[in-house]
Amino acid sequence: MATTRDAAPTATFFDPLAHVPDGAALRAARDARDPAAALAVIRGLTAHDDIAAALWAFADTEAGVTDEGRRLTAAIEAADDGTPAARTLRAVRYVTVGWAIRSHARAEHVSTGQFEQFHDWLRRAERVLFDLCSEHPGYAPAWEPRITTARGLQLGHGEARRRYDRLAALDPQFFAAQRVYLQQILPKWSGSWEDASRFVEECAAGSAPGALGPALVVDLALERWADGEKTVPPAMLDRVRGVAAATVLHPDHAKTAATATTHANLALFFTIAKQPAEAWPHFEALGDSPVEGTWGYYNGAEKMYRAKRDEAAKAATRSAGTPTGARA
Repeated sequence: MATTRDAAPTATFFDPLAHVPDGAALRAARDARDPAAALAVIRGLTAHDDIAAALWAFADTEAGVTDEGRRLTAAIEAADDGTPAARTLRAVRYVTVGWAIRSHARAEHVSTGQFEQFHDWLRRAERVLFDLCSEHPGYAPAWEPRITTARGLQLGHGEARRRYDRLAALDPQFFAAQRVYLQQILPKWSGSWEDASRFVEECAAGSAPGALGPALVVDLALERWADGEKTVPPAMLDRVRGVAAATVLHPDHAKTAATATTHANLALFFTIAKQPAEAWPHFEALGDSPVEGTWGYYNGAEKMYRAKRDEAAKAATRSAGTPTGARA
């Protein structure tokens, strides 16, 4: 879930950079509003999920249309030296500014003026990304925001799928892109649960050992929960147990920023399934530096996360019969 940063650097509970390689350097660049420094780090990242997390986290800094936000947008534009990473950051910045104007409210609660500005910013991003993907079609991180702009500009499921397929041909295990495309085909964006379920199964079937594709079923279960389905069927609980073992707990799993997002969502899933002891390993994996994942669907997400983490720690203690404790 996108958030808007305060103008002055502040510590945040949910930190999207906490589990990205060189996250401290990226955080310093973000707090200093220094896109050139951020790009120097981003160019050294190798995993596409890490690159995506870094791009979106930096671009989302003070994304509102404020004087501080305008200055950062201008700085990101000035730092665009024509390289794929810099151009992608510029486009992602346009997307985050547009989405901050639109807000994450349902469409019926968004004004005509908000939609006009939203679409204007997304069209700016589209122009940058179209040229970039034409010149550098193999740069996978640029295709991921094109799925988001397709959704925001209502270009249709066919066009969004075409863009996802182009990306998947470059990196079929790019989990952030799978999560973004799933949003496109949910009912809240004129999709259907059936389409979403088919895509989830497709990603699970095409995953390498230890890859995160099977964990997309957790996203789908949480979307159903957010839509009003408040009970977890036993079959889904069993499946998610297997998903955890096959992904973030698998010996062949390669950690990226998406690993932390998956742990956050697994912790939430087992929480709503009333299995706090099973949520604990995922809370524990995040330590004192959690990422938001789908916890942002709660009002007061930080307070809820802390409370449920403490419950999970106590449940794990009772289950194991050995001392353990929740983190501060």
